[in-house]
Amino acid sequence: MNPSYSQAPVFSRQTPGCIVLLVDRSDSMGMPWAGSEGLTLAQGAARAINKLLFQLCVKSTKEAGKPLRPYFYVGVYGYGLCPRTGLEGVESALPGALAQRAIVPLPELADSPIDVRSDPSADALPRRSRMPVWYEPAHGFRTPMCAAMALAGAHVAEWARAFPRSLPPIVANITDGLVTDSPYQGVDLAGWAARLRSVRTDLGHTVLLNAFLSADPAPITAFPAHVRDLPEPAPELFAISSELPEQMVRNARAEHIDLEPGARGFVFNADLAMLVRFLEIGTRYEVRDG
Repeated sequence: MNPSYSQAPVFSRQTPGCIVLLVDRSDSMGMPWAGSEGLTLAQGAARAINKLLFQLCVKSTKEAGKPLRPYFYVGVYGYGLCPRTGLEGVESALPGALAQRAIVPLPELADSPIDVRSDPSADALPRRSRMPVWYEPAHGFRTPMCAAMALAGAHVAEWARAFPRSLPPIVANITDGLVTDSPYQGVDLAGWAARLRSVRTDLGHTVLLNAFLSADPAPITAFPAHVRDLPEPAPELFAISSELPEQMVRNARAEHIDLEPGARGFVFNADLAMLVRFLEIGTRYEVRDG
C-alpha cells in the first residue's frame, strides 16, 4: 500500500476522484433477488447505483442553489445486453449524450437524470422523497466481464494521466455470474483485472472492488481475507479484488464489519442492503476545496 494514499484520502476540485461502475447485464440478472423487496437482481443493482450517484451529488453540494462542485468523475458501464443496440457486449450506461463519453464530471451527470421518482427505500430518505434516476436496469445474453475490465482499464488510464495528483480510481464491479469471455483477446480475467489495477496516479494503484449477487438466500461474506470455503466464482473474484486501502478499512470498521489482515474489496452473496453498504464503504472519502 502506498503510504501517501492512506495519509491523504481527500477529493477536491483540483484533485477529484474517479469512480467507475461495471454492471453485469446478463440474462440471469433478471432473477428475483431473495430478501430484497421483491426486486430482480438487475432492479436492485440499479437502485443501489442510483443511490450512490445521488449520495455523491449530495457530497458535492456546498451551497444551496449553486452548481455542484466537481469533486468526482464517474463512469457506468453495462456488460451483457446493450440496450442501445439490442446486442451483446459492453456499453456506457450513462444517460443521453453522456453515453458518448467515457468518464464525466459529476455535475454534468447531475444535470442529466433520466427521471425523478419516489424512492421506496426506508433507509436513506423519507418515504415520500423523490430522487433522480440515471441508471435503468437491463438484462440479457451472457457475462463478458473481461471486455468490461479491458474497457474500464483503458478509460481509467486516460483519466489518471489527466489527474496524476488525485487519489487512484475506484472501480466497482457488480455481477451475479461466471465470466463467459475469458480469454478475451488472448488474456484471461485475472490478466485484464491486473492491467486495470496497475493503472496508477501519484498516490497509488487503481482499487478494484467486486460484489457478487445471488438469487439464493445464502449467507453473506463481506470483505474477506480468504475464501477457502466458498464456491465459484468466489475464488476468482476474490483473487482479482484489491486489498482494502486504509481509508476503506476505517469505513468498514465504522460499519461494525470485522476485518482480518489482508481483507479485500469483495462481497459474496450480497443482498441489496449489503450492496448499498459495499458501494458506500468503497467511496466514502472526505471532500474539500483545495
